[in-house]
Amino acid sequence: MAREWWRRLAAAERREYERSESISRLVLPNDPSFAPMVHRVEQALAADDRAGAERAAQALVDRICIHVQVPRVAVSVLGKRPADGSGELHGIYHGNDESGRDTITVWMRTAKRKDVVAPRTFLRTLLHEVAHHLDIRALGLPSSFHSKGFYQRESSLMRTITRGTSLAPRRAGARDAAPADSEPREPPPADPDARRRGLEILRNAADAIAARTRRRDP
Repeated sequence: MAREWWRRLAAAERREYERSESISRLVLPNDPSFAPMVHRVEQALAADDRAGAERAAQALVDRICIHVQVPRVAVSVLGKRPADGSGELHGIYHGNDESGRDTITVWMRTAKRKDVVAPRTFLRTLLHEVAHHLDIRALGLPSSFHSKGFYQRESSLMRTITRGTSLAPRRAGARDAAPADSEPREPPPADPDARRRGLEILRNAADAIAARTRRRDP
């Protein structure tokens, strides 16, 4: 069964997936400004300050983009996560949307209880979407598959960004485990066309939910 989805991938997608698997790190400098930026994200979440969390998240992502030398991506932080019978949407990345911008949207409250999410979970979600941006803009991986390498790159970002903070891995050199409610890993789809259609449906739904949320959720 595992070979079936692989057989259905186009040759270019197979090469991209294999390349994604082979890249385990995103190299960033040990920038001392990361720690206070992470602290500002934590403070905004502790205060249930959506606008403050958005500003802090944008500043952090801007700094990452400067170091990696990729175009800026606009960050939007919204309130309660959208949800349906299949679960909650934590974050989404749009590369070059209709406005011509790259955008990241993350949510800061759980869908069911409307609790503010833990700083580690929020930051992990944010960096997950940043990793998609870097896949496309820095590494030339247009599909940004959820490969093993993708999650390793996400973890390397988390380790670098949280160095010297309360969110840093508890053991030197340890790989920071994804939070229990983080986006699950998925193998490449059986049908690339179905994947693209499914992604478009997800993005359209997220856009509609986000528009409704902006109107009613300060």
